[in-house]
Amino acid sequence: MSEKPYRPNVGIVVFNASGLVLAGERIDLPGIFQLPQGGLEEGEDPAEAAKRELFEETGLKLDGKPLFEIMNWLTYDFPEQIPDHLKKYRGQKQKWFFFFWDGNPETLQLDHHHEREFSRLQWMHFGHLARDAAPFKKDVYQTVYETSRTFMKQYLAAL
Repeated sequence: MSEKPYRPNVGIVVFNASGLVLAGERIDLPGIFQLPQGGLEEGEDPAEAAKRELFEETGLKLDGKPLFEIMNWLTYDFPEQIPDHLKKYRGQKQKWFFFFWDGNPETLQLDHHHEREFSRLQWMHFGHLARDAAPFKKDVYQTVYETSRTFMKQYLAAL
């Protein structure tokens, strides 16, 4: 029997002029925050998928290309308790993209998707979010955080 595959997925980091990242409190897990993410549709360009998922989950519509991309796919394994439609996968392999937005999260509409992901959005320190991530995502979040620190610092210094 072959091992289950990883589900292709994109992760999105939206950061502001203060270097904070846009995080959503999961509707199904109160108190747990995460970055927007979502599945890649068959044949879909990952950068376009990132913009689509960002809009579906947060209501934030951004034009243009991402500012930065982590070239490697990062993986994590699912915990035992996952929705039925994901049980055919071992976990997710994610391509991460970065966008700049300096707006107010309270102005965003969170119900652009058939199944709402977040109860609310807020700006958070990336290091705190990475530290407090769900245990099965913690390694990926730490890698994304560490990889992006230099890029974000340089981008913000140029503003």
